[in-house]
Amino acid sequence: MKTTKILATLALAAGLVLGTATSTSAEPIKVQPVAAKVTTLPTRVCADDHDDRNCYWDGAGPAYIVDRSNNVTYLNPKLNDPAKRAAWVKTNKAAHREYWGTVWGHRLCWAKVGDTSYVYCFDGHRETS
Repeated sequence: MKTTKILATLALAAGLVLGTATSTSAEPIKVQPVAAKVTTLPTRVCADDHDDRNCYWDGAGPAYIVDRSNNVTYLNPKLNDPAKRAAWVKTNKAAHREYWGTVWGHRLCWAKVGDTSYVYCFDGHRETS
């Protein structure tokens, strides 16, 4: 018995809410279609020694996906901040480092080239070569 009272109350409330939401004008309501972006995940593993497109990396270091436009999306959201990436590029250019791209699967790497090259990658990877 309580269940039917609750259902009746909910139906009455829904009718009141929906009744007040109807349009009072005679014009039909226009609905704009929304286009959804369909993303297909890459099925090919990225190369570990050069910038590759339309691939994924799940090896050493943080996992990421690279789309056809060469946009890198890390699975760790902390590494996807565009402001931090821009600051990373600016810092490396100011330090007169050379862009090396991908080093052992780590993307966005820069190096201070000399007798010993010091490699610095955006994801925190450091290496000498």
